[in-house]
Amino acid sequence: MTVARPRSADEPAERIISLLWLLLHEPRGYAREQIRRLVVGYEGLSDGAFEKLFQRDRRALRAVGVPLTVVGGEDADDDDGPRYRVDRDSLLLQDLDLTLDERRALVRARRLWGDSPLRDEVVRAVGVLLHPGELSGQDELEGYHTVMPRADPRLEALTEAAAEQALVRFAYRDAAGALTERTVRAWLLTLVRGRWYLTGWDVDREAERSFRLSRLESAPVVLEQAPSAAARRAPRRPADLDHAALRARLAGRAEAETVRVWLAPGRGQGFRVAGRPVDPRPADGSAPGEGWELWEAATGRTEDGVVAEAATAAGHVLFPASEPEPARRLAAALTAAAELHAGPADPGCADVRLSAPVRRRVRTSSEDLVGRLLDIVGLANRSEGIDRAELRDRLGVSEADLGRDLEVLRYCGMPEREFPGFQFDVDEADGRVYVHQAAELAGPVRLTLPEAHTLVATLQTVAEMTVLTDADRDAARSAQRRIRASLADAGQDVADDAPAASVGDGASIADEGAVVAHWDVAVDPETVRTLLAAIAERAVLRVQYHGVRTDEVTDRDVEPLAVVQERTRLYLQAWCRRAEGLRVFRADRVGAVQRTGETFRPRARPGRWRLHPEGEGVSALVRWDHAVRDAAEAYRPTAAATLEDGTALTRLTLLDEEAAVALAARHGGRVEVVEPVDLRDAVAARLEGAARRARGAVA
Repeated sequence: MTVARPRSADEPAERIISLLWLLLHEPRGYAREQIRRLVVGYEGLSDGAFEKLFQRDRRALRAVGVPLTVVGGEDADDDDGPRYRVDRDSLLLQDLDLTLDERRALVRARRLWGDSPLRDEVVRAVGVLLHPGELSGQDELEGYHTVMPRADPRLEALTEAAAEQALVRFAYRDAAGALTERTVRAWLLTLVRGRWYLTGWDVDREAERSFRLSRLESAPVVLEQAPSAAARRAPRRPADLDHAALRARLAGRAEAETVRVWLAPGRGQGFRVAGRPVDPRPADGSAPGEGWELWEAATGRTEDGVVAEAATAAGHVLFPASEPEPARRLAAALTAAAELHAGPADPGCADVRLSAPVRRRVRTSSEDLVGRLLDIVGLANRSEGIDRAELRDRLGVSEADLGRDLEVLRYCGMPEREFPGFQFDVDEADGRVYVHQAAELAGPVRLTLPEAHTLVATLQTVAEMTVLTDADRDAARSAQRRIRASLADAGQDVADDAPAASVGDGASIADEGAVVAHWDVAVDPETVRTLLAAIAERAVLRVQYHGVRTDEVTDRDVEPLAVVQERTRLYLQAWCRRAEGLRVFRADRVGAVQRTGETFRPRARPGRWRLHPEGEGVSALVRWDHAVRDAAEAYRPTAAATLEDGTALTRLTLLDEEAAVALAARHGGRVEVVEPVDLRDAVAARLEGAARRARGAVA
């Protein structure tokens, strides 16, 4: 059968791998002009075009973990000038000999971060270290899934910048709404409360600053050279950077640990499920009305903590006289929300043209393809080959993608014009894949610096998951330490004109690394463990549920299917026998849980984990202030537009009037229901009553 040649889009990958194999072939390396003559794709180019493409290809090799070095220079005895070679001693990934528990921690790390671009780095890192399929069926997190915010390409670029502590420039809109251009020495990426932040040295302000990624108004540009003396002086990440203080500052934690709240009869279920009733004291003052109860609850964070939760109740949750500051903040938030909705909306909003949100497609760059092809060679280049299904699982690709990659690989190897017949020999037999004529790559290429930092960060996330046992969390920390130590010792310095991109190229992984991801999910660990165990054992549960929309308590018999994380919340997706259909329950609203003694037959799971109703409710036009516009993503808008001042307009579906009131109240004057008019009027009336009641409590 005649095999068709891959399409031209794959030719850059062929050229880059040809360059790699050429440099591996000669320990002394090759000079620029030799490379230009031997590698197909460089011939016929002008000097400037060749230099630009050659530099791009070298960076691509570094980006996938290949340690390139330069031998000699302009003053060397070699008449051909500097020679380029691959450092074979630090090319391949070390065997870490991880324990079973440490390997399981890596598989758990592979589950996290949903469709975030950083997940690809973790999938690759884990896949070359072990076969995830070996540990299937032995994991307490088997029923755990994640749904993260839509992939943001800026995150990937900034991860690399932070790993290299590079200078970056971007347009940024601060909390006050001012738009400025910032030049920053990137130190650290931190995931806190479901939001990503870049921390670094602000060159113009000559001070440490943190930037929320959702407020970047342009793609970050890595600066090849420092644009000023101040930029050249910009310090690298301090070894004693206080990560705990940084996390607390970014999370916006309140100083007090608990707060007292008055709850109207049957209302405030979010406080009831997580708090406890307390007896009133003289300092608390009198109850706002008959039947109101005093409860004590955790304060949470400033952006989405106790005041925001109280505001969503629209006057049915108030603070006592003993809590003057939260009471003042609640009254201010509800008053601002009411004033924003007083009168008709700005007619100009209706004239703004909205468009469907951009669904960022994951495009395979030549860099990504080269990395995957080299991983295939490193995993399959052994006498026994590798099982095709295992190869697919390790790479985290579909069967179709793997087939295309293997087809491209057949055209890769030494430069065909000068070394005919020295291309890879890709063979398949009895479900196994073999790669021959690739002796120079006897194992997977080492991890890149961003991959190493991201894997270490993800293991930190696993170590913070309170739903795991202490032994499992310790195993994650142990794997984190061993990987960090091993990777930091790999490789040699790079003597070239491009920044280092791999572990060991003069870079090191600090105790916390360049990426830190915290598991900031506030749930009862025992409840979640019970849910996960029931999923694994197909056990029917009876749960007491404190409703989010209805503000009532119900008992449900459910068949649990999955626990799904979205940002900082966990949800139980289950078949509800009472509703006779699939339902989603917020885990922090689940009260008492017990087994009924029944088991259930597995049901067909949905194609994706849908956590929010789609197509049900009221279509609304909603305006978001720039400071909270990233929250709109959770509502899955069908159309959106961003105005010059950073304000966002979105067309989305709200479940009902209660949901609209709660949304506007939670954000205290930063979210406005523009239309339909009858919904806006209803929201305005409810907010005015709630604000009046909250102000009365303060008085």
